[in-house]
Amino acid sequence: MTPTLFPSIFTIEIGGIPTVTFEAKSLREASEICNAPWLGEDLASAHSDGAPLWDGKAPLRARMGYADEIATFDDASKDAQPSDGMLMVYLVELDDNDSAENFEPSPFTQQR
Repeated sequence: MTPTLFPSIFTIEIGGIPTVTFEAKSLREASEICNAPWLGEDLASAHSDGAPLWDGKAPLRARMGYADEIATFDDASKDAQPSDGMLMVYLVELDDNDSAENFEPSPFTQQR
């Protein structure tokens, strides 16, 4: 009998800095998302304080979200518009002129 997995909140760290949270069924799935080419492109094109979030070299690491990151995700998910895409919430403030594809602003975070 296969156990039913419920989604959990995971965080991607860029060079040790918690940057984005999202739901996944397992750490393995979260790690696959972390290594997805589309995510790398989004992170490289988004900026915070004038610098890209990811330089293409810093290590990306998925881990279980901490309580405050889960709360941030939960708050943002209440304001999210229904879509077919995955909800991703930035934990860092993006520059005003950034509009990463399919991201909508919420009070402090961005969503995918």
